[in-house]
Formats: sequence, C-alpha cells, structure tokens
Amino acid sequence: MKILEKLLQEPSLQPHVGTPAKRAALKAKLSATGPAKQLAKGLKVSEGEDQILDAASVTVNGNLVLEDQGRLVVTGDLVVEGNIIHEGFDYSLLLVGGSLKAHNVLVHGEMVVLGDFTVQGVAWTYYNDYSTYADKLTAKIVIADDREDAIGKVRADHHLVGHSSEIGPTLSKLLKKGLVDEEGEWSYTTLAKKLAKQESLLP
Repeated sequence: MKILEKLLQEPSLQPHVGTPAKRAALKAKLSATGPAKQLAKGLKVSEGEDQILDAASVTVNGNLVLEDQGRLVVTGDLVVEGNIIHEGFDYSLLLVGGSLKAHNVLVHGEMVVLGDFTVQGVAWTYYNDYSTYADKLTAKIVIADDREDAIGKVRADHHLVGHSSEIGPTLSKLLKKGLVDEEGEWSYTTLAKKLAKQESLLP
C-alpha cells in the first residue's frame, strides 16, 4: 500500500496521528486485504528492518520484539500471545490499523493503535523521545516513565505518569519484589529479559 510506504519514510507519525480526528482519518484510509496470519514462533523485527503485514488479523504465538530502528505495520488486528518488547534508546515503530492485544508491553519507541488497545498485565512506556497514540488503553497497570503519551482514555487499576523518582516508590509496591529496589529504581534491561522469558512482572 502506497500510504504505508509513505508513512514509513516519516521520522515520526505524530503529524498523522496526534489527535483522535487524525487517527480516525488514517484508519479510514487503511484496509486489510490479506487473509489472517498466524506466526507460530514469535516475531522479531531486527534493527533497521521494515515489515508490513497486510492481513485482517495477525496472531503471534510468542513475543513480539522490536529492535532499534525496527518498524512493524499491521493493517488489521494484532494479537500477541506473549509480550511486546522494545528495550532500546532509539526509534522503533509499531503501527496497528485495528485492535491490539498483548500480555505485557515494554516500549521506548513509538506506538500507534487505531483500534482498541488491551493489555492483560502491565503497559509500560518510557522516556519522552516518542509517544503512544491510541483512543483507549485498558490494562491492570499503565506506566509512562518520563513520557507524555497521547491516549484518549486509560482504564487501569493503577495509572502512573511521571519521572522514575516520582513513581518509583509506588511501583515497588505494585510489582514483583526485587524489580524495583528500595530507592525506587529499576533496570529496563532486567525487565526486558524477564518479559522475554514470559515471566510476570506482577506478584
């Protein structure tokens, strides 16, 4: 699809998805023409790689891992029967034209979900280089560490927004013991490794 190729040339999708009206306009332009796909061994988008999955629905049996400068576009719905992980400090992109479901999310890069966004456990985004764009996000815990996400409505038992020094003490009580130390600090590398093994972040 020419529109997707054009979007992938952009350094950020913010100009196209920064408001609900813009997200609705983009969604109207996208159409999933391919049949449903099932990826049995997880999915990794390598550094600098672009992948476009044109399908009514895509099911990933395992984790979805994005490396720096890796970009994935799914024109329809995306179900990740594992975790979505981008543990890095450079740009990455996940654009879903339909709904998105996953067990947990840990992402530094840009995320755009044009349908419902549902996470079973923890939806964790960090640092203010990029943002998440969605109309609605549902999760048990939503964390935006030093980041301003553009999400219309958040439904969560706990929604923490702020610098790590501000949200750390609360996080230490919500997450599995040892993930956040007594000073309210944590390692994103450690979190990513646990999610890669599909270990829970919750008690």
